[in-house]
Amino acid sequence: MISFDHVSEGPMRDLSFDLVAGTRAKAIYDSDERRNVFFAVITGLRRPAKGSVKWDGKDIYALEESGRLTLFQRIGIVPADGGLISNLKAWENVMLPAWYHRGIAPLQAERKVIDLFRQLGLTEAGLQRQMGRLPDQLTMYEKRAVALVRAMLMEPDILLYDSLFTGLDRESSNQFLSVTGEYHEKKAGRISLYLCADDAVSARLTTDQTITLAH
Repeated sequence: MISFDHVSEGPMRDLSFDLVAGTRAKAIYDSDERRNVFFAVITGLRRPAKGSVKWDGKDIYALEESGRLTLFQRIGIVPADGGLISNLKAWENVMLPAWYHRGIAPLQAERKVIDLFRQLGLTEAGLQRQMGRLPDQLTMYEKRAVALVRAMLMEPDILLYDSLFTGLDRESSNQFLSVTGEYHEKKAGRISLYLCADDAVSARLTTDQTITLAH
């Protein structure tokens, strides 16, 4: 479903790999520059100098913008900083994509959202407090948790986790490891790709495939 064919851009050189349906993979980076370039290239934000990036056999950089957007509606992204809209409360950030793109009303999603946050160790009282806060009032873990639930609510075919564990303690990292692992198994053919620093947490992450970005 995702293929890099001899892709070169900036510090990323001659990178090739294929991720087939159902794969759980990690891409290990050794510098923020490589991580940023890889993230931009795979999400269609930066055309590589050489090589091709294909989703379902289609070169994403050869598609018109409308075609690329249609493909990208199948992907869920959890950015390292949460990627939340600063003037919307956490609950509004969770619900906006589901309502806008899928027509899912808040009442329809409420139970699923509560269940996902409970898996992340949040009580219902804690959830009520957190959902009423703006992003700048949340910790980094809370921002990523909101972004994670927001992405999962869309039931994507592909999930891209950008530095999900970086800067977190062991307990928080383990919660993310557990929840994302269980979520991967809930949809046949789903691809989960973790963009990880080369550290102890990524070493604990068991995947089907490892991509090394240090070329």
